[in-house]
Amino acid sequence: MLCGLALPAFLPLPAPAADCKKIAEEISQERDLIARRDLLATAIKQCAKDPEINFMQGYSLERLRDYNNALRYYVTASTLDPKQAKAFFGLGDIYMVTDKVQNAVTAYEKGLSLDPGNKRAEKSLESARIKLKAQRGESVSSEEAVTVLFAEKSKDREISPIEATILRLLILFPDKSAGLPEEGADQLSIVGARAFTSHDLQGAVFEVIGNTDDSGDAKANLAISRKRAEAVRNYLIKNCNIDAKKLQVAAHGQTQPIVPNSTEQNRKINNRVEFRRLK
Repeated sequence: MLCGLALPAFLPLPAPAADCKKIAEEISQERDLIARRDLLATAIKQCAKDPEINFMQGYSLERLRDYNNALRYYVTASTLDPKQAKAFFGLGDIYMVTDKVQNAVTAYEKGLSLDPGNKRAEKSLESARIKLKAQRGESVSSEEAVTVLFAEKSKDREISPIEATILRLLILFPDKSAGLPEEGADQLSIVGARAFTSHDLQGAVFEVIGNTDDSGDAKANLAISRKRAEAVRNYLIKNCNIDAKKLQVAAHGQTQPIVPNSTEQNRKINNRVEFRRLK
């Protein structure tokens, strides 16, 4: 006779731990974006603490343009494995697309400290530094604009280098002026001639969005922002032979600053025209 209590025969055994490495390898073979997303949704429940699965989930969501959730998984991956350079590169890409350029510079620099010599990341960092320079109101040369235009991206990323350049382009305007500045015209000539007419963007439609800082009357600022967007659109149509159907105008006035209107320099940045792809 056995001493003590015997365990009931029907108690289930603990489930074996998921082989997250094997799961990641299997998912990496799936090329369909939607199918991969669905597989990762299941995998992330099994491997919530696995940095590779979190990175893959972030990358998958980035390609599907779900940037907020992609950012969350990249942050988790970089936290779980602070030496995972590609997670920091992913963060940099998301910050660039969402126009948080200073954060992008920091992320790319951190990634390159872990993976020095990564050519794509080096070019992305160079592009981010040029964009940050423009946001601060500093002069950007034609050579620097071309560098941004042809910044290399991974071949299988959904946003092409050409499209990314347009989405990141800011045309800055003097306070309360709706006249297109010479520097802005130069940038539009470079991008307009080489990007909007590129084969990659045949059939694409962009919104040209005018913005202002918050000084003055809100109603007047809304009108100024529309005139700025129209000035940019008209320049692209007349001087760069862009089909008018590819460009739609929108005006946000003072309602969507990208930096706080707390300094003169920040106000310069908010007096801008930017682009958003509609289709």
